[in-house]
Amino acid sequence: MNKNWLARSACVGTALFAIAGHAYAADGSKLRFPLSGSLGGEIAAKQLTPGLYGSVVVTQIEVDKVTGDDGNALELVQAKAFSQAVTSPPSPIPMTVSSSFSGSATVSVKQSQTVSNILLGYLTETEYAGGRLNLLVNIPYMSLNRTFSLAGDTPKLAPLSSSVPGPQAAAVAAGLQTNIQGQFALKYQAELAANSTAASGSAADLGDMEVTGAWVRQTDDMKIIVGATLAMPTAKYDKNSVLNTGFGNYYTLRPGVAVSGRASEDLTLGAKVSLGLNSPNNDNGIRTGNFFGLDLAAAYLTPVGVFGPHVMYVSQYEDDQGGTFGGNRFNATGAGVFYTTLIRPINAGLNFSYMQMLNTRNALSGSFLQIRLTKAF
Repeated sequence: MNKNWLARSACVGTALFAIAGHAYAADGSKLRFPLSGSLGGEIAAKQLTPGLYGSVVVTQIEVDKVTGDDGNALELVQAKAFSQAVTSPPSPIPMTVSSSFSGSATVSVKQSQTVSNILLGYLTETEYAGGRLNLLVNIPYMSLNRTFSLAGDTPKLAPLSSSVPGPQAAAVAAGLQTNIQGQFALKYQAELAANSTAASGSAADLGDMEVTGAWVRQTDDMKIIVGATLAMPTAKYDKNSVLNTGFGNYYTLRPGVAVSGRASEDLTLGAKVSLGLNSPNNDNGIRTGNFFGLDLAAAYLTPVGVFGPHVMYVSQYEDDQGGTFGGNRFNATGAGVFYTTLIRPINAGLNFSYMQMLNTRNALSGSFLQIRLTKAF
């Protein structure tokens, strides 16, 4: 097989910082990082093709759970005061009874989401300091359908106290305990159901646009990419809803470096490190903590295409600021496989990849199936 065929699909290799997709955590359980993985068979390309190029990327995301700080299913804990006015009947003395309770509810999320990206880029013919400049625009469109549920036992109210002083009122309050507990249970479970319904539903719209600039140096045995992606709040966003196609009214700058090198005639190894630097969300005052990301891949060239494994790791190294869940540091590790081949009738590169989250904390977790078609013009 002609081992230079990958040059026709290598343009996307210059855009390794560009496809963020919808990763989850932090502000609204989302983080602008490509959890689906950004390294594929293109790392094995021996040369680049200057000029215009385009990519169409479709990623199917299946979320099966949301995790807490311990990596297990997220539990929401609340401790609150309780009061209720009672009249006659059932109370012979009109009063307000007071109590307190502490309870927890387990969060369950099932979400199916499709993200479609159109990427348009240009790789310069002219070299600068031994490398070419790459400019890229990424326009995403996404649709999602979410089923959200809160489930938990009704907590037991502490002994009731009366707003009316005296032993008779205290005795009346104690006698109302069972009746008030039953009313409280109905309201508590109804509130869980209402919150579950409010957080479930669907949405479809444009996502946040991204622009990437990078310097790319390619030799026969090595490729180096140094660049940065700026994600902008161009999508519709409602701070009171969890069903948004945008991440929020803030910016994320992702600088990074990607390096790939030939370990043997048929084996190429690649790595990418990146940072995520977030501005505050102007709509809700939350600042998502900055993060660090790592991608690793190995590409093996065969007569029918390039196969290989890829892994990714991302973790916030700063706490979220201004939210209701404390530091809420997102952390995720995923592993998967990819396959890249050439569609000869249209001279375009086709990449399939799969990524499964193996371990997550403070994040929605699931799987990512992605198809990427790239063509140089």
